[in-house]
Amino acid sequence: MNNMKLLFIALVLVLSGCDITKNDVEPTASFTKIYDDNRFEQEYYAVDIIETADKGFLILSELKNDQSLFTSVHILKTDALGNIVSQIELDAPFANAVNGWSKVGDLYYFVCMNANNLISNLVAVDETGTPADPIALGNTTYPLVMQQVDNGLVLLSFDNLNAESVITELSVDGQIIRQVGYSIGTGVDVEKPIIDHLTRNGDKLPFAVGKTTDGIYYFNGFYNFTFSLVFTNFGTDPTGVSQGQLSQGGISAVSSLGNDVFGIARFNFGSNFINPTAIISTSSITSSIDLGGNTFPEIESGARVSLINTPQGRWLYGTNTQGKQVSLYGFDQTTNSILGTEYLGSGNPYTFASFTLTSDGGIAILANTALEGRFPRIALFKRDANFLRRLVP
Repeated sequence: MNNMKLLFIALVLVLSGCDITKNDVEPTASFTKIYDDNRFEQEYYAVDIIETADKGFLILSELKNDQSLFTSVHILKTDALGNIVSQIELDAPFANAVNGWSKVGDLYYFVCMNANNLISNLVAVDETGTPADPIALGNTTYPLVMQQVDNGLVLLSFDNLNAESVITELSVDGQIIRQVGYSIGTGVDVEKPIIDHLTRNGDKLPFAVGKTTDGIYYFNGFYNFTFSLVFTNFGTDPTGVSQGQLSQGGISAVSSLGNDVFGIARFNFGSNFINPTAIISTSSITSSIDLGGNTFPEIESGARVSLINTPQGRWLYGTNTQGKQVSLYGFDQTTNSILGTEYLGSGNPYTFASFTLTSDGGIAILANTALEGRFPRIALFKRDANFLRRLVP
């Protein structure tokens, strides 16, 4: 492949822990890894993680690039024990990997950007962690987030020329199926939070895109001057909107249960709320402030929040605390009651990036950390089925 280079500098595993307490537990069930680089000045930012068929992991991350406004793309492949199998950094001009991984067939997909022309590019990665040549995605610019939908993909991007949030349904070979743009409003103050997000010069915003269990597409992004959850059937106007508060309030995580019921997290001027059973109309204009929820003062302002609908029919939320620990919360989907709480990380500061359920019934949590408080690195927590059962019994 012409657009990549192998990194010949080995990442050093500076921390390796094991939480195994019984001899009959598989040695891969629980461990902690931090991936260091002997080039101390390098800065890594974790983006997303997915388990591979061999029970290893693909880790997508960003690497700070002093020669560009945008970060380089870094792909790390590990074995089932979290040990490095390979690592690849895509050559310029490819930059700004967006959340997150999607698996269709035997391949794993993510989207990044061509920094020269700002066009979104789809990258397929095989089981070994080797990427294929990026595929340009029409005229979509400034990609923000991608999600798998059925056997295809849906992408949210930003059209700076027309000042629009653009949602695109596409196939895994890069063909655009449907696409529509909605105005974010005009003015520098509206575009600035998006550009700051893309260049890491400001807050990383909780962009999201997907499809409800009822078949309605949505995106979480800017619409009509404010950060909003927007529902669409790819028509001229949205079918429904849950409005935020400019860039200071809105929904930070969302997943559908059907019939206008969602698990959400939301933020509002520094405060964080979790509502496992939010009712959001997909066919009218509402406000995210009215979605309520329990406040969680321990969650850091601006922290990334993700949630998973587990096989047990529970919500699992992941984020991080003001004290720089990864925090996980299990919730009942009908009673709103919290079922379990776990905290991960000590000695160094940790911020949550992503998590994924694993084939052995456990969970893998991807995080950012800082060695000696100043060298940004990637951390991986693998925990077993017993750990997960404490959170979502």
